[in-house]
Amino acid sequence: MNSFYLVVDAGLEIPPYQQIVEQIRAAIERKELPPDSPLPTVRQLAGDLGIAPNTVARAYAELQSGGYLIGDGRRGTRVAAELPLDRRTRIRRLRDATEKFVDSQRHRGFTREEIGAALGRVLGTYDAANPAGRSLPLEI
Repeated sequence: MNSFYLVVDAGLEIPPYQQIVEQIRAAIERKELPPDSPLPTVRQLAGDLGIAPNTVARAYAELQSGGYLIGDGRRGTRVAAELPLDRRTRIRRLRDATEKFVDSQRHRGFTREEIGAALGRVLGTYDAANPAGRSLPLEI
C-alpha cells in the first residue's frame, strides 16, 4: 500500500473495522493512496494486522459503498479513480436542486405550504417504508 501503514488498536472504543475505514479514507484524501492504487487482499491485510478477515472485508465493503474503493475482480481492491464529493459539496448541490424544484413548482402555481406538505408526505413515506434509507419506494 505505497508508504502507508495501518494500525489497529484493540484498546480503543472504536471498532477495528472502523479504524481501518478511517485510516484508509484519510490516506486516500491526503493522496497517500492515489487513484487506482492496489490494496492488499482481505486475507493479507487481516494477517498483517492480526485480525479476522471479516473485519477487513467489512471495512473494504464500507469504503466501496462510500465510493472510495473499487472491487475489481482479478485486479483486486483498488482506490477509486474519482473520490466521492465531500459532505459540504453534496449538501450545497442538494440545496441547489431543492431550490430549483421549489421554484419550478411555484411557477406551476403551487403554494409554499402545498410544496412543503407534498415533500413531507414523500419523506414520511420514504422513512416509514425504508428506515435503512437504501432506496425510495415508488408507486406505479
